[in-house]
Amino acid sequence: MESWTVMDVLEWTWIEVARLQMRLACQVDRVRSGRPGQSTVEYALVGALVVIAAAGALTILGSEVSTVFNRITTTLSGAPSAVH
Repeated sequence: MESWTVMDVLEWTWIEVARLQMRLACQVDRVRSGRPGQSTVEYALVGALVVIAAAGALTILGSEVSTVFNRITTTLSGAPSAVH
């Protein structure tokens, strides 16, 4: 095993710092080159699918939902009103 001098340790440290700096720069470039607009488009597509699914569900179940709300209205209209 060879002995290291202070200069060897400093040189090795600076080389490692330079390597870490290069890796960090590569990671930053990779993050910056990502397409932030892509996630916006994905959210828009998911939102559009939710709207389409809701419209389809209301079309299919519209009469049942209307019947339920009519029953609720009828039940509440026959209930005594609250006196304050």
